[in-house]
Amino acid sequence: MSKPNELKGCPLLAGIPPEDLRRDCPTARIVAIRHRGTIYRLGDPTRAIFCVLNGQVALARVNSDGTALTTAMLRTGEFFGPALSGAAETEDTASAIGAVSIWQTPNDEFRRLLLHHPAVALECVSLLAQRQRRMERRLESFAFKRIEARLAETFRELSGGFAARCDHGFGEHLRLTQQELADLVGATRPVVSTILNRLRDKGVLAYTRDYVCVRGFEEIAKLIDS
Repeated sequence: MSKPNELKGCPLLAGIPPEDLRRDCPTARIVAIRHRGTIYRLGDPTRAIFCVLNGQVALARVNSDGTALTTAMLRTGEFFGPALSGAAETEDTASAIGAVSIWQTPNDEFRRLLLHHPAVALECVSLLAQRQRRMERRLESFAFKRIEARLAETFRELSGGFAARCDHGFGEHLRLTQQELADLVGATRPVVSTILNRLRDKGVLAYTRDYVCVRGFEEIAKLIDS
């Protein structure tokens, strides 16, 4: 069973008395996933609920030829998994971005926990509604905003995933590929690469194969708006 300090990445879980968690979710466990490790794949049968305790999780849809489309980057404290919507099998693939810790429990145990803690259930609904609003804002930006503006908004949205310190000489870094960034922005990778090159020439960011390193995402927004 999880210890309280192990759940501090999720205030919702950390706020539940440990004895209640042991009673309602007796088989819950914390799993460590390596960078790019798979949590579940499209089509896997699963009745589990997951929560990000540390790091980021990428959700992606994969077509028949193996091409992936990144649909979301989940941050610390967010819940995910097909069981949240009642699905019997996964409709996407979840993988770790960087080293990730997740809390995992069967759906029936999580439902029991929510029944015993209505305030937690309401907060869980609120978290899911916030994610839906983020998705709606992204869809709106796809229709009405330039790619440059969408890129700035994506950096701002993902800013909670920036490391406290960049090891590559910049202020912050975000661990994702150009293709993942392009998917989130709703553009092709070559177009996003061109914009990143221009911002790199301005000195506000740099990038490698797996990182985008940023001096400050507000600086990027100002340059794009200018």
